Amino acid sequence: MNTEGIKEQSYGAFAKFLHWGMALMILVLIAVGTYMAGLDKDDPSKMQIMGMHKSFGVIFMQFAILRVIWSRISHSPELPSVLAGWERLLSKTVTGSLYILMLAIPFSGYAMTNLFGYPVSPFGLVDLPILFGKNPEMGLLAKQAHFLLVYTLIAALFAHIAGALKHRFLDTPEADVLPRMLPVKPRV
Repeated sequence: MNTEGIKEQSYGAFAKFLHWGMALMILVLIAVGTYMAGLDKDDPSKMQIMGMHKSFGVIFMQFAILRVIWSRISHSPELPSVLAGWERLLSKTVTGSLYILMLAIPFSGYAMTNLFGYPVSPFGLVDLPILFGKNPEMGLLAKQAHFLLVYTLIAALFAHIAGALKHRFLDTPEADVLPRMLPVKPRV
């Protein structure tokens, strides 16, 4: 594959920015959320950390919406033609799952907050609309959904990364998809 062909099969700068920016946010949100969940209910820092987690969750949700819109209006490179049918289907399934989860997780957090009787207030600047009235029983279900969706996201991320690494190191050079999203040289 020549250099021009690689450039045509690469994502644009904005798509790469969204991909890697959101990847970093996901890692931080999961780490902070896990830490926060382990804090004692009476720990004074828990509410501050929770507020920051929610604020960045709102920002993440806006990026996720933007990413869905961008994926619909921008050109995305095709999957390599050397991939087997099952690999193409799995890739599309994992990618679709990631998009759904990137929207569902912050939405479930928003719902959980409302259902426990609180507004979502990014950085304490403005209260976002209350979408759900107070209902602590449903709030517990939203909390369980939030955790389950995060664990599902972790599994989907693992599959996404494992697939990219498989194509890079175990498949033929034509199957390598990493140069589309990373500044690495294609295999020859």
